[in-house]
Amino acid sequence: MLLVRAGPVLNPGLLYSHPGFPLSEEGRSQLAALLPWLREAEIEAVYAPDSLAEKEAGELFAKGLGVPLELFPELRERSWGDWEGRSFEAVRRRWPELVRAWAEDEAGFAPPGGESVLAVYARSQPVLKRLLERHAGGAFLVVSTCVTSRAALSLALPFLPPEEGLRLEQDYAGLSELRFYGEDGVLAYTNRHPA
Repeated sequence: MLLVRAGPVLNPGLLYSHPGFPLSEEGRSQLAALLPWLREAEIEAVYAPDSLAEKEAGELFAKGLGVPLELFPELRERSWGDWEGRSFEAVRRRWPELVRAWAEDEAGFAPPGGESVLAVYARSQPVLKRLLERHAGGAFLVVSTCVTSRAALSLALPFLPPEEGLRLEQDYAGLSELRFYGEDGVLAYTNRHPA
């Protein structure tokens, strides 16, 4: 399983999930630069959420690799609920007690009307496991988001609890590879960028 986080996006500094923002020109360029590496991996298919940047990145990769693209809403970024479309500073001013609760329980906290990291893991990991079964012994690419990339990483690193997985930085347009031997996974590398 290869992972790449879509982006950079045209985001004016707001919390966002679905439908999100489109890729920036820089994002398109950085993602396209990964194509030579991905061609060497013999990718069988590309999977992505149906959000703007991730879908666009998936289309770029599928076209560039000559493989099918399938979209899964279950792979979307966490929903920020009432915080959607607001800056972090605006959220901190309006909901200071909730921001403190979030800091105390990064994985379990859900903004009003939104999702927790744990909820995203619960909805995305079954899809990721099905894709691993579908491509046993083969390579596939998942265009991911901030939280779904960490949900995928945790499949290879089951000893890493979700609240600690947030400490694994996942750069925009950074390529990561997970290798699975049955149910045992290995993180081969993370955040690789063309030189």
